[in-house]
Amino acid sequence: MILLSLFGIVAFFLLLFKLKHDGYESRKELEFNFVKKTKYLLKEQRHDYMNMLQIIYGYLQLNKRDLAIEQIKKSINSSYNSSKCFCISIFSIALLLEQKMKLGESKGIEIIYDVDSCVNSEIRDINYENKVIDYISKLFDFFFDCTYKVGQGSKLYINIYEDMDKIEFVFSGDIDERLFEQSSIGIDNIMKVDDGYEVVLHFNKTKDLLVGDSVFSVSNSY
Repeated sequence: MILLSLFGIVAFFLLLFKLKHDGYESRKELEFNFVKKTKYLLKEQRHDYMNMLQIIYGYLQLNKRDLAIEQIKKSINSSYNSSKCFCISIFSIALLLEQKMKLGESKGIEIIYDVDSCVNSEIRDINYENKVIDYISKLFDFFFDCTYKVGQGSKLYINIYEDMDKIEFVFSGDIDERLFEQSSIGIDNIMKVDDGYEVVLHFNKTKDLLVGDSVFSVSNSY
């Protein structure tokens, strides 16, 4: 969980670096989008951390050490899974993946990410970012609705491949084929493949964000 908080701090630094390269109008938009999302994630991470400690403490009080150890392992796996999100160079997508993982867990669905990025950039901009984020968000919600909800045993595997001009998602796991067929009307670009359902999003234009100044020089530049 401490690792997740560090991601939030890094997010703030990346925001400041990005502001250095944008004008006043885009700066205001970034302040509302990036800072708001990062602030929300930090609050959620703190809540999750305290909740995890309370659960472990409760098990230890009841002398249920096996359950306490199981909870610790679950927390470690969740933190490791979250760290994969930030392999994506498009920061808004990384934040969304983190949010969707938590949403899936709240629905009783275990999300397992496997991320492979072929991009050397640390952070990038994309055109029509809001539309891309909105589509990915709806895509995840769609597959959540199509996933079995049998207690806490449902799993959704999401393989993500990032390239310079596109990003691919492959969904597999406990997906109800009947629900998929009934709900897929109106959802574009989903293609059945051998290992699941594939969605490819092509980027019209991307831009690398170069970091050449310290956080102090950025904050004093306005």
